[in-house]
Amino acid sequence: MSWNPNQGQDPNQPNQYGGYPPQQQNVPPNSGQPYGQPGGYQQPGGYQQSGYGQQPPYGAPYGVPPVGNVSPLGPTSIGMDPKVSAGLGYLIWILGVIFFFIEKQNRFVRFHNMQAILLGVTLVVAWIVLFFLVIVAAFASGTLSGLIFSLGSFVVGVGGFVAWLIAMINAFQGKFFKLPVIGDLAEKWSSSGITSM
Repeated sequence: MSWNPNQGQDPNQPNQYGGYPPQQQNVPPNSGQPYGQPGGYQQPGGYQQSGYGQQPPYGAPYGVPPVGNVSPLGPTSIGMDPKVSAGLGYLIWILGVIFFFIEKQNRFVRFHNMQAILLGVTLVVAWIVLFFLVIVAAFASGTLSGLIFSLGSFVVGVGGFVAWLIAMINAFQGKFFKLPVIGDLAEKWSSSGITSM
């Protein structure tokens, strides 16, 4: 039979026969939670490890969109913020065409993208018509009618730029802004094809 001098004593407590010193608890600063408690502990490498079965540190479980990022303009089927996708339709005309055809859910996005398309088409057609009228007037009658049509194309260009800028700013701010004639057509054509709103 052997004799153990530490028999009946806690081996983790230092005593006269040796034993192990108490282990240091690895607690993150200002956490107030000891090692092993839910809420995690500080790894030696410096990163925070969450406890088993807890939510990820960023909040929502996988696949659920965060509640704070929901737009008051409603969800979009393209997965972008409605203000951004509506404003980009004015900024980059081809994106307006793409967003209009792939967006099936949000009326705000469809309206602004259709208005951007109609504004772009109207300005291009008006500029082409005025350009040909300037050329015809210059060859036919002289400089006065050519000057009048040139001034008309300048006014159309400046007016179109101002309308484009105001509509784009309102789209990025999340406001329904209708241009005089184009806005009514855009509202009518954008409301068709919406599955839910």
